Amino acid sequence: MGRCVRGFSAVLLLICVFLAIQLSRLTTVTAVDTDAKSADRITRFLILGCDRSTHLTDSILLVSVNETTKQARILQIPRDTYAEYTAQDYKKLNGAMNVLGEHGVKQFLSEVMGVTIDYFVVLKLQMFDKLVDAIGGVDIEIPQDMEYSDPAQNLRIHLKAGKAHLDGAMAEQFVRYRSGYVNADLGRLDAQKLFLSAFAKQCKSLTLPQLLQVAMLALTGLQTDIDLPAAIRIVGVLKECDTDSIPMATLAGQAVKGTSGAWYYAVNREGGCRMINAYLMPEFPLDLTEFDPNGVFDRERNSDFHKIYQASESELPIA
Repeated sequence: MGRCVRGFSAVLLLICVFLAIQLSRLTTVTAVDTDAKSADRITRFLILGCDRSTHLTDSILLVSVNETTKQARILQIPRDTYAEYTAQDYKKLNGAMNVLGEHGVKQFLSEVMGVTIDYFVVLKLQMFDKLVDAIGGVDIEIPQDMEYSDPAQNLRIHLKAGKAHLDGAMAEQFVRYRSGYVNADLGRLDAQKLFLSAFAKQCKSLTLPQLLQVAMLALTGLQTDIDLPAAIRIVGVLKECDTDSIPMATLAGQAVKGTSGAWYYAVNREGGCRMINAYLMPEFPLDLTEFDPNGVFDRERNSDFHKIYQASESELPIA
């Protein structure tokens, strides 16, 4: 598949989160009580989504849920992130699942991030159009004209800037579009945040039977190691969260071109450490030595990568 197919999984993940929240508000599921004197209980999920042909992981999300304070936060990791998870030449993070498997990627990122990731969720991309149509479409402000054509994919994106009601096919165009953004994939991540906000708003208007129908559809596109008791507990916690105020950010770093001409996303260590503390809510704040302790996000032999990795976060972007 071409590069415009990237990014569905991030949208599908948060669709499932929003559905869980709305369902929990209309059912009798209750949150687990916790002792106010005990340490916060944090549960973290790794969300992976593969394309339809190569199984590259085109969206990577880390979601943390504080079950004590009833907060959820989301950290996006760009698919082109450079990481030495293999001795092979291909070191973009979106290839890690092909090499390590779902459990292996969860363990790898736990070690790199300095926090325990409890569960993984793998999402099928084919469900997107059906889910959007099932909720009756979404209203959104399209930030710019979107034009793209790729006959090899049988793909045509044609959306005009301004207010629009998107059905499933139009919404797919919106979240797949990237070619016209100055910052390409990062621009698409911003657009996906707009879409997710619109999707959450539409979910709030659905009745319980409608939500159940949509939730059952979403579940057919999930693969996970979450057990049922944990899932029920998390849904009980999520009902206390406000979907409009869940913080979401992209791991600190900068796009850089490798010697082969391919583009990568180089992680900034200082910013990455700060964001782990802010978004993954470790039990104890990490210091800089605990984030990426083995330097797998660094590429010392390439000065452009190394400068971004070592720089102060305030210095980004580096020319």
